[in-house]
Amino acid sequence: MIGDKYFLTIVDDHSRFTWLYIMKNKAEARVHLVNFVAMIKNQFQKRIKVIRTDNGLEFNMIQFFNTKGIIHQTSCVETPEQNGLLDRKHQHILNVTRALLFQSKLTQNFWNFDVQYVVTLINCLPTPFIKNFTPFEILYEHPFDMKQLHIFGCLCYAFTITANRTKLDPKTKPGLFLNLKPNVKGYVIYDLSSHCIHVSRNVIFYEEQFPFKTKQLQKNLTSMNNSTFEQTNNYVSNLVDFQYDVLKDDCNSENNTTQNTNHIDTQDEIKINNNEQDSNLERPLPKRSTWPKSIPTYLQDFHTSLLTKTEKKTRYPIDVYVSLARLSPSFKQVVCSIDSHEEPESYEVASQHENWQKAIVEELKALEQNGTWTMTLIPKGKHVIGCKWVYKVKYRVDGSLERYKARLVAKGYTQKKGLDYLHTFSLVAKITTIRLLLSLAFIHNWYLKQLDVKNAFLHGNLDEEVYMQLPPGFSHHDRSHVCHLHKSLYGLHQASRQWYSKLSDFLCSHGYTNPLPIILCI
Repeated sequence: MIGDKYFLTIVDDHSRFTWLYIMKNKAEARVHLVNFVAMIKNQFQKRIKVIRTDNGLEFNMIQFFNTKGIIHQTSCVETPEQNGLLDRKHQHILNVTRALLFQSKLTQNFWNFDVQYVVTLINCLPTPFIKNFTPFEILYEHPFDMKQLHIFGCLCYAFTITANRTKLDPKTKPGLFLNLKPNVKGYVIYDLSSHCIHVSRNVIFYEEQFPFKTKQLQKNLTSMNNSTFEQTNNYVSNLVDFQYDVLKDDCNSENNTTQNTNHIDTQDEIKINNNEQDSNLERPLPKRSTWPKSIPTYLQDFHTSLLTKTEKKTRYPIDVYVSLARLSPSFKQVVCSIDSHEEPESYEVASQHENWQKAIVEELKALEQNGTWTMTLIPKGKHVIGCKWVYKVKYRVDGSLERYKARLVAKGYTQKKGLDYLHTFSLVAKITTIRLLLSLAFIHNWYLKQLDVKNAFLHGNLDEEVYMQLPPGFSHHDRSHVCHLHKSLYGLHQASRQWYSKLSDFLCSHGYTNPLPIILCI
């Protein structure tokens, strides 16, 4: 509506139900708040005990709060996190509001209808904060009728009233769905012919069509003057004096309407599609240059990967264009050495190379010697996770090849919380702590030693009962067996937590207190 600039949002901390009031100025918040307190007492037989707001002057109602026995809490200046529930709710509402406007291609003149409908949708969505119930269900103790919801801004046809309608006049009119009328069993419809807003009960929806996606209708909407758009005041008024002007130009195209009241004339829809096709035909094709293309001279030093890779999924991969002009000879040798080896992406490719086969066998032997798992049949009712191989070529400082490394990684994304893992939190040293430790070591002339634990995560003991499929390439006569994991693998949700637990227990057993992860002082 013309003049609407603000909206007041009220959220119930218990049910997370949201009320929204459209306002022309912030002073109206006082009236809405007084009426809201009375409504809660009369409709839900509840008394509001605490109200938390920001420091807006419109909420300075000390006398009213004192007479009602309400505690008024305010957040500190520049501390919006103290009222974080409402701030996050505002962000959620505005994000969905923008999304609906973008989808329907409506202008910002309809923002008030959009934001009200968004609040209706949010109240019908389950949230984990109330055990996946909907705010509407918590407040009213019964679920919302989802059949009433439709896509905002979609094409719809509303049946016209019999008054002032002749036998040859159309029985339906095209419009846009905007909202549900509060306390009325009807839909708020924007009439495309008369540019007015009315409420109708008998409406048929075409939720995959958005009329305002065409430029012509957008132009008609933006060209409407304020006097015409003021007719939207009918939305908040009583259901009287609605305007149902019949557009005479459309009578010729719609006079073939049959006597069946369920038939919908889609002439306007055909016009919209024709307009889109005409606009596409009239649009000139982009000009293509016929000038012969060649590589510039300053790019002659650039070359693609040293390997002859014939399969390239990306047309212009950023990682294959390398310039060696400004590199030192030693560093150029390192780059060329790294570029001369290719890491396989699957076991089928790695199994065809002898070096990767040896790396896989070495990793399997290390896991068996470490007691990572035991072979067993699949227990009844147990969940089995997957695994895969990850391949990495290790280099020395000078760029020469050190070894081929194959690592077995569990598919942690297939784990089920509460069944395959419980807790995942693990302490991590902040960079500030590391800098503080290094500063103290420098001041007091302490001796620092850094060490790296090989396959650190593999030393963590599992507390949960986890079963994993046989690794690809694992030779076993019976494929019905699975691996019962006793120690953690890379990729498990609890791998980092179990490794830190074992490391901290070891350090505490040797006299250390509050051991820092990652850095050890020896």
